Amino acid sequence: MFFRSFTLALLFLFPTLIWGQKLIGNQEYPEILWGKDQEFDTSDFPNGSFIYHKDDFILARGKLFQGEPPKSNGNFIYGSETITNSGKWNNDTIELLLSGKPNMRADVIKRLEAGIRFDPQFFPFRYNLGRLYSLEMNYEKALVEFEYAKAEMPDYFKTYLHIAILSEITRQVYYAIMNYKLAVEKNPYDTEALIRLADHYLATGLKNRALLYLNKALKIEEESPNVKLGFARLEMEKGNFHIAYKIFNRTTLTTAEGKPKPYDKKFHYYFAETASKVTDYETAEEEYTKMLSFTNDPFFATVSSKVIARRRDIAKKFAEAKRTQLDDSEEETAPPNE
Repeated sequence: MFFRSFTLALLFLFPTLIWGQKLIGNQEYPEILWGKDQEFDTSDFPNGSFIYHKDDFILARGKLFQGEPPKSNGNFIYGSETITNSGKWNNDTIELLLSGKPNMRADVIKRLEAGIRFDPQFFPFRYNLGRLYSLEMNYEKALVEFEYAKAEMPDYFKTYLHIAILSEITRQVYYAIMNYKLAVEKNPYDTEALIRLADHYLATGLKNRALLYLNKALKIEEESPNVKLGFARLEMEKGNFHIAYKIFNRTTLTTAEGKPKPYDKKFHYYFAETASKVTDYETAEEEYTKMLSFTNDPFFATVSSKVIARRRDIAKKFAEAKRTQLDDSEEETAPPNE
């Protein structure tokens, strides 16, 4: 049998999978731990499972990805609360983060750190804390958490992606490339690692090597917004902003049925940057605003939201000035009333 059991945590024991839906072409596949579409026997899964949240966090579920996760074999105290379920504590913590309440990150980090002290081998705690440290730009701590997460669940490709991104930020280039390639190996149906490899080579001026990885991604998922983003980035690096603008403008972020496609949210940032270059300031303002709406996206591990907000405000001023100029021009060319 392809699927094997993992003893994941000392105090929260159950075999697990990461489960979601991945669109490949026009067909949806289960985004399972190994990134392959394999049949499995439901008897392989006793009590609990993990699922991937679209905002890039890991949640715990009961048997076969449904219901409440099973209780832990023990408990810990947090403030006045007695915590008896690591999975539920993790889920409640991420719910707090995603609630939109201001200044929640510090409390969320403390809750996850408390969870790790109780259950240091619980994969969601490690992965989610790594995400939070990244957002706080505490890169060294984030790397440590993702390394622990990798040790607990060595076949989950997104952990390698985060290690690669953080390694690139901290100038560990060789380790970054190695982990991008491992992410591709762990899930050959996902394009994100290939696109990030292309980004890396674009940044270092190796456009031909970047094109090589973009073409590999194109073979996996031709209509993927991430692939379109990669080719648009290539044109931007060449200075062909009008071509890049057309690529962004023609890319659809939903399927024919109206379902949202999974995509890297930095699509909006680069669309905004390109729109500014071709003086479409209204679109630039809209796309910067969309980027800012994804407050917990990994993009903000490297770029401050204040920078994006400032660029949005500048684009807004230029858009207003351009509208005023057009209005004045129309008044000047209008024929006089007889």
